[in-house]
Amino acid sequence: MNVRHAVHILFFIAVFAGTAANARQNTQSNSAGPSTTTVRGQILMPDGNVPTINIRFDLDGSNGFHDLRFTDSNGRIILERLPSDVSFTILVRSDELNYADTRYKFVPGENMDVRFYLNPLPVAKLLKPSEYKPSSEVQSLHDRAIKAFQSSRMDEAETLMRQAMKADPKYVAAFNDLGVMLMRRQKYAEAEKVYLEGLQNNPKSVTLLENLGTDQVHAAKYDDAIVTLRSALRLQPARGEAHLQLGAALVETGRYVEAEAELVAAKLDSGADETGLQLYFGKLYASTGNFAKAIDAFTAYLKLAPPDSPSIPVIQAAIRRMQDELNKRVGK
Repeated sequence: MNVRHAVHILFFIAVFAGTAANARQNTQSNSAGPSTTTVRGQILMPDGNVPTINIRFDLDGSNGFHDLRFTDSNGRIILERLPSDVSFTILVRSDELNYADTRYKFVPGENMDVRFYLNPLPVAKLLKPSEYKPSSEVQSLHDRAIKAFQSSRMDEAETLMRQAMKADPKYVAAFNDLGVMLMRRQKYAEAEKVYLEGLQNNPKSVTLLENLGTDQVHAAKYDDAIVTLRSALRLQPARGEAHLQLGAALVETGRYVEAEAELVAAKLDSGADETGLQLYFGKLYASTGNFAKAIDAFTAYLKLAPPDSPSIPVIQAAIRRMQDELNKRVGK
């Protein structure tokens, strides 16, 4: 269970009134060109709940069209002016925690109301690969905790996972997964305690070290994060996300030469979050005065970031200021 950059808000059920009528009003026909249709809809979690974050998806058409889109923070979709007679496929890639890869096909002229459930994630996907095998009782506690978490029963999930931790302190997955659950609820201090407790019995767990370092970055404990993440990378150098988080901590502490080396390593290794990578490349180059590269990185970030991310207006303003400065330099 890896933590990605996300903002979580409370669940609420969105009711669509008159969706079909509104969609029909948006169907446009032009004698001079092909007709188009605006499609609206809703993506639901495997348990039927409304999502609480923006969901990223690929939109592919049988005519060769491809684009990257996002739902709003409750899984709602608006796809404007799609060719009415072209077959489209929505692909939602697994987040490795709550749902599996999901595909949904539709033809706008035949289906203007897109509504579907994400596929459930197999329990096996949630378990960290390990040679260590807990008892069946501990494994059952872990699995029940995961299912409770997926059903938004947070307190029950935490209680079950703590029972698994207490029953078997060598079972890394229980400590790791509870830490991730707490991080997703922005309980960074509690998550740090869980990771540190797990490391007492599993001091060479790269997964625990990487997620502890990531938690410390989120909590703005950058110096601690640098020490933790370097420990993880000494044990296993080819971990893209660890390089990214280390690069982020180094950027935040003004150690730009080291930061660039780590971000480049993250780009070369697999597993790093591309959105976070572009954000920190942009911050790095903006801080060192390389505005052209900063603008390129921030522009790439804006294409990947959820549309309601609070960082977007800040980044857009930074791009404008840097572009103005570049224009002044050219004019001199």
